[in-house]
Amino acid sequence: MLLDGKIGLGETFMYGDWDAEPSPKDLLTLLIRAKKGKKDGKCMQKRDGSQYCVKLFSQLFHGIIWIIQKIAFYINYLQHHFKRNTVEGCAANIQDHYDLGNDMFQKFLDPSMTYSCAIFQQPLPQVTKSDMKLLEEAQLRKYDTVLEQLDLKSTDNILEIGCGWGAFAVRAVKRYGCQWTGLTLSEEQFALANQRIKENNLADKITIKLLDYRMEKDTYDKVVAIEMIEAVGHEFLPDFFQVINRTLKPGGISFIQGIICPDAYYDRYRKSSDFIKKYIFPGGHMPSMGAIKAALPEQLKITKVDQIGRHYAVTLDFWNRAWMEKREEILKLGYPLVFHRKWQFYFTLCSALFEYDHIGTVHVKLIKQTS
Repeated sequence: MLLDGKIGLGETFMYGDWDAEPSPKDLLTLLIRAKKGKKDGKCMQKRDGSQYCVKLFSQLFHGIIWIIQKIAFYINYLQHHFKRNTVEGCAANIQDHYDLGNDMFQKFLDPSMTYSCAIFQQPLPQVTKSDMKLLEEAQLRKYDTVLEQLDLKSTDNILEIGCGWGAFAVRAVKRYGCQWTGLTLSEEQFALANQRIKENNLADKITIKLLDYRMEKDTYDKVVAIEMIEAVGHEFLPDFFQVINRTLKPGGISFIQGIICPDAYYDRYRKSSDFIKKYIFPGGHMPSMGAIKAALPEQLKITKVDQIGRHYAVTLDFWNRAWMEKREEILKLGYPLVFHRKWQFYFTLCSALFEYDHIGTVHVKLIKQTS
């Protein structure tokens, strides 16, 4: 905690050093609110000459702590930096998270196995139990929202960068009858996606490739990526959009759902590490809208941006509720208690961050110019 509060808070929870009632999210929410209040407010302190020695000692002590914290900060940052999303590094990073076991993901995801922000009907529901039917409906609503933005036709050939377990592909092809190619670097996702495609008799319509997006050579009418941009990294954002530009036919539509960092502190964020980067998503990186715009090639134009971040807080609450309800089942699969608490902190922290707009989720529609 002393060396790096952002990481230490999660580490101490992970190892059982603290808990909170009624839930850890309530404490995290208070901390986020306090941090925002501190940024907005001003602190005035009076000088007292009689306390000179005490203040001098305090300044020296805090100076030493500051140096130690900076060393810890750069060690954590370097650990994250060495997990850069090169072609080789990206495969390792993806597998570290998504190949933890399909049976584990099935314990907290809805039946569609969708691992991204859902879209709920307003008013947003209060999560009191793991209502998988409601969550699945919200995930399918999200897919249908994206499909409408893509303006799909039965003659379209679609590329999905980061296809997960194949739910979006199956939903789209069943509704529109188009051709679909999905890319993943997770062997577990690849196996289950192909199994589900076979079960739905869609092998003639859907192709799943175990392939890095940079290696894709074909061209498509539409290109979509749902929460894959977080696995790209700041330095590779131009490469990511160049791939979209190269694989997208002139006049084609691209659609991205992504978790974003506010522009105001993006530069500080990209030069640091945190609990999520260190323990949950190695190589993970939230771009900002400014970084996305700066990375776009000239031919790709943003035509629409929608914010759906509050829906992610609810999605994460559903996942966390299921995660806690299935605790004993998850432990019986062989995952240790430290692992379970680590993911509990991940879900609760991210939910609190989305709830207070500390981070966001966007839908970005792009069109490739014809000339």
